Amino acid sequence: MTTKNNFATSLERAFVELVAGRVKERGWKKGDFAAMGWPEDTPKAAAARWTAMRSKASNTGKPQGVLISDAQLMADVLGEDLSYLMAVAKEQARTRLEE
Repeated sequence: MTTKNNFATSLERAFVELVAGRVKERGWKKGDFAAMGWPEDTPKAAAARWTAMRSKASNTGKPQGVLISDAQLMADVLGEDLSYLMAVAKEQARTRLEE
């Protein structure tokens, strides 16, 4: 994997971890957050989507990628600006790759 791919993957993981941390800080259950983020899905499907982003998907063994639209939905549920969340995640990803 190239350095650019490593950074992109690290950024995506940092974003998911950041969102998951904010969900936990608010005392929300994972399934409740997922249902708020993807209300057009059934609660079970929404929870499965959020779980696949946070952990390894059963079919690939890798976390599901995060679409920009999903990232925006997550930011909206958190009541935070997506660009701010991405900036924080970018710094975290950069720091991890430098370690």
